[in-house]
Amino acid sequence: MKKAKFIGKSYGTGVNRDFVFLEYEYRGRTYEVYENRAKGNEPLSWQHANAQASIDAAIELEEKQKESNFVGEPAQEALDRFFEFLETGVWRE
Repeated sequence: MKKAKFIGKSYGTGVNRDFVFLEYEYRGRTYEVYENRAKGNEPLSWQHANAQASIDAAIELEEKQKESNFVGEPAQEALDRFFEFLETGVWRE
């Protein structure tokens, strides 16, 4: 598993004044975790794991879309094929 690179830290203001926001880069994308110093929050390790899993899933989906035979929006392509079938009676692969 790749490690995230720490980018920076910022502090909340106003109603978020008790928050500390930590920004990281993982696989070329940024994400943020936070700590609420006034009250408990989800552990930072969980926030990191969830954010990184989300980035991994998004990258995997993008890779699958690149390999797909569909050029445009998959739902639109399916609808176009369906309406073509209704008009011609021939289903194309």
